[in-house]
Amino acid sequence: MDEQTETVLYRVIQETVSNVIKHAEANKLDIVLIKDEEGISITIEDNGKGFDKSKTDLRTGMGIGNILSRVEFLKGTVDIDSTIGKGTLVAIFIPL
Repeated sequence: MDEQTETVLYRVIQETVSNVIKHAEANKLDIVLIKDEEGISITIEDNGKGFDKSKTDLRTGMGIGNILSRVEFLKGTVDIDSTIGKGTLVAIFIPL
């Protein structure tokens, strides 16, 4: 993986962890990074308070907006799944 991709992924993970610390009220955080011939998959999951995606514009928040734009720069995708009271899962895929 090239240095630019490494840096972007580091920043994305850093921002996601920061969001969990600031907002989720979680006591557990799992990060999984898998690289294979197709690309890089990252999942970041917490057991925090979650949020209602239908009532949140993900692009307006600085943290999530930065995550989305950085992953898009690498031509990747971001899926965010959150349930109130059950936490949040952020799934990122970067094609290679």
